[in-house]
Amino acid sequence: MNRYWRHVAILLLAVCLVQGAFASISVSPPSITPATDLISGQTAVRSTFTINFPASGGETFNSENTLQLSTELDSPTWTYILVLDGVDNPSKTEVGTNININGWILSYPSKRELSMKVTLEGTAPSVTGSEEKIIVRVRELGSSGVSIAPSEVVRKKLVINPAQIQQSITSAGSNLASLRSQIDQLAIPGLDLSAVEQKYSQADAAIQNAQKTSDYSKAAASLAEANKAISDAQVLIQQLNVQKVIDSASSLVEQTDEIITYLKVNKSMESDSRLSPIITKRERAADLIVDARDSLSEKEYDGAISKGNEAITKGQEALTDAEALKKQVDSNPLSSIGNVFGGVGGALPGGILMIVAVVVIVVVAVIGVILFRRRRHWDELG
Repeated sequence: MNRYWRHVAILLLAVCLVQGAFASISVSPPSITPATDLISGQTAVRSTFTINFPASGGETFNSENTLQLSTELDSPTWTYILVLDGVDNPSKTEVGTNININGWILSYPSKRELSMKVTLEGTAPSVTGSEEKIIVRVRELGSSGVSIAPSEVVRKKLVINPAQIQQSITSAGSNLASLRSQIDQLAIPGLDLSAVEQKYSQADAAIQNAQKTSDYSKAAASLAEANKAISDAQVLIQQLNVQKVIDSASSLVEQTDEIITYLKVNKSMESDSRLSPIITKRERAADLIVDARDSLSEKEYDGAISKGNEAITKGQEALTDAEALKKQVDSNPLSSIGNVFGGVGGALPGGILMIVAVVVIVVVAVIGVILFRRRRHWDELG
């Protein structure tokens, strides 16, 4: 039993040592002035915050570790004051993007209360394009120089380049002009463009707001709104382009159907073999239209356009063949006469069918003449 309690005591001591090794800091949310976005190389920045050192493992901070303060501001100056048991020590000022404070300076017995008041001042860094930059980073580094993860606190802000903003306004204007051209090309009867026109108007208004304001932060926000509206409009245009192609293919199929119905009903060509290849092409075009619609519903716009264009090609072939057959039949009524003979007539090619019809007419005419002459001869013999 004594051995058991000895092991327990050793484990408790190990836990205390581990807790001391991983004693971490606590950082109040850094206050950053100004609250708006920063202008590249221009905006003066000030940040204040407090670091608390909760006592753990018998000390306020591990003497073998390091407290690091860092920033991406230009010309940063750090001023910090150690507050021990509620009493401010003399302030210290250091310059640099990385300030390392040795742990032995911050290591006090756990019965003492320790905190640090920090003030950072600097200038927004120069950037070529708008991007986020680190204003404040506070972290505790172990003896090996590796950050102790729970301790790290990072605050960032967006830094804006005015020249880049102007370039972005120009670029957004060009994109809007291109969008207008694409919308105009889509303008056909029956195609609803209201949604994409709304996005165009939204982008146009946002770009105008960006041009008018002298506040670069507001200009950047307006540009973000404009670019989002243009991007949404581009998606709508893809959808409308697919719909336009599908509508064109559907129109070809409908025109072909009208001719097929005309030939079957008005010309009694229900069984005419010349309709078969036309119907086959028409059915292929209709199947491709269904495939294009399926791709559109799945937002596979490239595939939908490809299937739609293929449907137009096949539909145009069917319509061209149907129009040619209709013209042939309408210009020569005898071309469909073979259908009177049902399946036999319908099975004959168009040229042979016409010849048969002509022969039949000639034979009937000859027989009629012969009969007429015989009757007249009989009348004369009376």
